[in-house]
Amino acid sequence: MSDGAEMSDDEKKLARLKAEQQARTRREKQLHTLIESSQSSLEDRIAAFKTVAQTDQARFASAISQMLKKPE
Repeated sequence: MSDGAEMSDDEKKLARLKAEQQARTRREKQLHTLIESSQSSLEDRIAAFKTVAQTDQARFASAISQMLKKPE
């Protein structure tokens, strides 16, 4: 009886994690599209960069570091 309850709890956790990952992926795609859009104003791009920096600080810092290391 407890095994069935644990399994359903595990399934619930897995479903929640999948939903969170899908939401993150959708949000990232939308921000990426906004940043790359040539029709976006400078203010829109700055807002998108700020949003990305706040939502995933480690990834943003890594991207900035890689950009600074690129040879010209």
